[in-house]
Amino acid sequence: MIILGVVCAVIALGAVLAWAVTRQEVPGVGPAVGTQSARGLPSGPVGPDAVRALRFDPAVRGYRMEQVDEVLARLSDELGERDAEITRLRDGTAGGAEERPDLTAEGRP
Repeated sequence: MIILGVVCAVIALGAVLAWAVTRQEVPGVGPAVGTQSARGLPSGPVGPDAVRALRFDPAVRGYRMEQVDEVLARLSDELGERDAEITRLRDGTAGGAEERPDLTAEGRP
């Protein structure tokens, strides 16, 4: 019974020491490196080549959801901006065409 108590105490002490060591910075050791190799969208306007170059990290049942959600949110914002710009340009063009006089209705000598 005493041996079991000593073994449990040593394991508990080891766990506490391991936890304490992982919480301190070690001089000369850089920050932890992640295992994610995803290539997201570059900053600025999104073009077709950027979408083709997208890569997500595989997860247990597909891809990492936070990576996919971030890209989909960005793409939806870009598409919304482009649709608004197209609508604005079409409305401006249609308005400009209506204001021009019809040259075929004028009589020419």
